[in-house]
Amino acid sequence: MSTATPNKSGGFHYAFVIAIACCGILGTVAALTFNAAGVFYGPVSSALGVGKGTFALYMSILLAVCTITLTFAGSWYSKYSARKILMAIVVINAAAFLLMSQATSVYTFYIAGGMMGFCQAFVLYLLAPTMIPRWFKKSAGTFIGIASAFTGVGAIIFNPIAGQTITNSGWQQGYLIYAITTLVIGLPCAFLIRNYPSDMGLKPYGDTGETVAATTAGLTGVSRAFVIKTVVFYVALLFAFCNAFVTNINFYIPVYSTSLGLALTVGATAASASMFGNMIGKFILGAVADKNVRGALFIGQVGSIAGILILYFLGPVNPLFIMGGAFLYAWANAVNSVVIPMVIKEAFGSRDYGKIISNISMALSFSSTIGSSAWGFIVDATNSYAYVFITSAVLMAVSLAAGNYVMNGGKKLPHLTAEQAAKANQ
Repeated sequence: MSTATPNKSGGFHYAFVIAIACCGILGTVAALTFNAAGVFYGPVSSALGVGKGTFALYMSILLAVCTITLTFAGSWYSKYSARKILMAIVVINAAAFLLMSQATSVYTFYIAGGMMGFCQAFVLYLLAPTMIPRWFKKSAGTFIGIASAFTGVGAIIFNPIAGQTITNSGWQQGYLIYAITTLVIGLPCAFLIRNYPSDMGLKPYGDTGETVAATTAGLTGVSRAFVIKTVVFYVALLFAFCNAFVTNINFYIPVYSTSLGLALTVGATAASASMFGNMIGKFILGAVADKNVRGALFIGQVGSIAGILILYFLGPVNPLFIMGGAFLYAWANAVNSVVIPMVIKEAFGSRDYGKIISNISMALSFSSTIGSSAWGFIVDATNSYAYVFITSAVLMAVSLAAGNYVMNGGKKLPHLTAEQAAKANQ
């Protein structure tokens, strides 16, 4: 049974500590694993005497394990101490980097990839979407956007450090630095995490109520058990899958640029424009989502469609259009990180949000697992990027329609507290 705890007000709210901790963990544990990983592909594959594709298979293993872990990660966040979970996750991810630093075979990377996949389910896909809404009733979208943007901030900081380290001391030292950085920054941040404001006698930031429930029993929403039996849930999976599938085109923008006869530096600059668009998109869409979730969905996905069409139709005309198109296209990544969690919370409520977003994130992870190579196969089969860009624009339009359907359909489902649901079933 839920009890009420007097609310503390005034002064610095601990919600901001939670947000800072999320930024620190995503900027290291997630950024080093994903956004600052590519710099190692060439040197490591050459040193081990394997092809880049063979080496990069560790990332596919990582995403596959991540997808499997997401089947229960959301429930763990609901049942157990988030602080203890994240401290263990940081140590495991650091151990994986340490293992990579000692590797003499590509199979060591496959093992490390599996370890990282387990960790990233809790970090990349669920940390900000789970912890921020718990602690922020006001401005949740903004702070999800800020925290998620730190995967890009981490890449900007650590990519050049890793590149310089690899040049001067070798790739093994680069991975060792990643392991140390993960522990030095990630562990203190994980230690700062607390499950709910009520654990500290607080209410969420922006909650103007007089008291705060000491448990989650008072949260209103649709139960996961009910949701997974509805059409709306499977449309939500389609919504997430299609958007995530399109985000994988990012890997091919530099190659597309060179296929137009442009210099390699143009492709590299376009990749930077895409990363910048990803970060800016997260800030903007997060702020918009706090005012209007449907508006954020429309802006993010229509902007991405516009970017895709600019890349294809205007990219051959002038390199500046490639930069602008890449910038706008990358808003699809911001939709992944910021808007999708807000749509799910808006549609299904807070009661089982952690469990439901975990299931939806499985579609994101699985889509990324197959999408990164699927677009390459399409290019190889057709010897053209036309099918890539047109198909991706259609998929994004399908995702936009599905997202709107989820928001409309979710509101028609029974939003109850656990106590109300129990009485209704009597």
